[in-house]
Amino acid sequence: MATRESQFQSWCVQAPWAMFGLAPLFFLGGAYFVACLILWSGWKIFLPGTTTPFVRLNGFSIFYFGFGRLLYYGAPILVGWGIGLIAARQRFQWVWPTVGLVLIALMGGTAQVQANRPALPGGAGRISMSFTFGRSVQSASYSLLHVLMIFSFTVLPYLIWRMQKAHSLAA
Repeated sequence: MATRESQFQSWCVQAPWAMFGLAPLFFLGGAYFVACLILWSGWKIFLPGTTTPFVRLNGFSIFYFGFGRLLYYGAPILVGWGIGLIAARQRFQWVWPTVGLVLIALMGGTAQVQANRPALPGGAGRISMSFTFGRSVQSASYSLLHVLMIFSFTVLPYLIWRMQKAHSLAA
């Protein structure tokens, strides 16, 4: 157990840009891929005759689409909490975890899912995702607010852990 922990700590020290920059983006990208896959497959399974998956739902489809929605909205916060806890546990300074948390907040705050109608009747629709700040001033301000909210939620575990450690050292 100690060798795994020391290897992990060694990896964090040697390549903090990978640990706090690339790895969280890959995890969040994977979570978004699964959320879009849930949306697309649910559209095919539960709503085959509709032109959009964003319609009134009933029965088991509520839980199915609800899990995808929970994954879509919760993934940036969970990935950010993981980064913060790892950084606090490894006793990192604030620079690299902040870079990772800002990237996660930007990706989470600008992600937008689009559902395109099927080209042919009975055909498969297309689900896609883009990362934009919006096409108008109002949507850009909404995206910026979303980025700031995600960042503030994700930085909480790191700050709490650091304050708790500082308090325990002072006592």
